[in-house]
Amino acid sequence: MKKKIVYIAQSDGGVAEYLYMFLKNLKRNEYENILVVSENYKKQIDRFKNLAKKIYFIPMIREINLKSDFKAVKQIRKILSYEKPNIVYLHSSKAGALGRIALWFNRKVKVLYNPHGWYFNAKLSNKKKKIFILIEKILAIRSNMIINISKNEYDSAIKYRIAKANKMCIIENGIDFEKFNNLEEIRQQTRKKYELKSKDILIGVVGRISEQKDPMTAIKAFKLIHNENRNTKLMYIGDGDLKNDVIEYINSNNLEENVIITGWVNNVEKYIPALDIAILPSKWEGFGLVLIEYMACNKPIVATKVGGIADIIEDKQNGYLVDIEDYQMLSKKILELINNKELCNKIVEHNQKYRKKYDIKFLIEKHEEIFRKVFNNE
Repeated sequence: MKKKIVYIAQSDGGVAEYLYMFLKNLKRNEYENILVVSENYKKQIDRFKNLAKKIYFIPMIREINLKSDFKAVKQIRKILSYEKPNIVYLHSSKAGALGRIALWFNRKVKVLYNPHGWYFNAKLSNKKKKIFILIEKILAIRSNMIINISKNEYDSAIKYRIAKANKMCIIENGIDFEKFNNLEEIRQQTRKKYELKSKDILIGVVGRISEQKDPMTAIKAFKLIHNENRNTKLMYIGDGDLKNDVIEYINSNNLEENVIITGWVNNVEKYIPALDIAILPSKWEGFGLVLIEYMACNKPIVATKVGGIADIIEDKQNGYLVDIEDYQMLSKKILELINNKELCNKIVEHNQKYRKKYDIKFLIEKHEEIFRKVFNNE
C-alpha cells in the first residue's frame, strides 16, 4: 500500500521549482502525493496536476496576519483530518509555521520541515531576529526531522539551538540536468526572440524581483557597466513586488533599450543559455538553486557572499563573490569577466566538477532514506 505524503508550501519561486523537480523524480508508484499550496500556485497548475493525486489551494500569505493565518491553519487542519497522511512535508518558513501549528495536537502524523533558508538569517533588526529564532525553537518541538539545504543553514540552526543535532540533517538542493540540453540552439532562439545582436553581452539574473534578491543592486551595477561598455544588456528573468521600483530607475537613467524584464517564467532552462554572465545579488539565501542551473548552462557567475551561496561558489575558482549591496564591486567583477574570456572559460571549466554533487537523483535518494526511517518508526 502506498504511503501518503502531503506537501505544504506557501512560497512559490525557488520553492515551487524545488517541489516540481522533487515530485517529478520521486518514485510515484511508492507514494501518494498531495499538495496543499497557496493561491500563488494556480498559475502553475499545469506543471503540478500530473505529479500529485490532489491539489488544494488555500489563501496563505507571506506576511504575518493573524486573521488570515488563523483561517489558513483551520483549512490545513481540515484537509489533513480528511486525508490522514503518513507524513506532512512542510516547505519554507510560513508553511512550516502554519503546518506545525495545525498539527500541534496530532502526534500521529510525522512532520518533516524544510525552511529553504532560515528567515532569521535575513536582514532583520535584532529584536525581530530573536523573535523568529524563538518561534523556530518552539515549532521545532513538533518536527520529526528538519532538513537544511546547505551546511551554512545547518550551522545556523546549531548556532541558535533551533533543535538538537539528531533532529536535523543536510540535504543540499539538486537539479534535473537532463532538461539542460541543446544549449546553443536554445541560446540562439532566445536571443532572437529578444532581438539581441551577436555583439550584445547579456548579463542576467533569475529570481523574484523582491527585497531578498536585491534587484536595485543589480540595476545600479548595470548602469556602471553600461557606461563602460555600450554593448551590454541586462535581463531580469522573473517578476515581483519591486518591479515598479526597478522600472522607475530604468526610466530615470535612460536604460529602457538595454534592460529586459521577462516576467514570471516556468522554464528558466529556455532563458539562461542566452546569457553571457549570470549573477545572483541576494541579501540572504539559504542555498541558491539557480546557481546550479547557471553551472549547468556553462555560465560564469558573480554572486553575493551570503548564506548557502558560499557553500556553492568558491571565490575566484568557480565564480566571484561580492558583499551584499556592493553594486560597485559587483560591476567591477562583471567587467573583469567581460574583458577576460580566458578567465570566463577557466571558471566554467572549474564548475563542471560540481555538477554530480547537485544531481536531483542524490536529493531524492537521501529523502527516501528519511521516508523509510520515518515509516519504520511508526
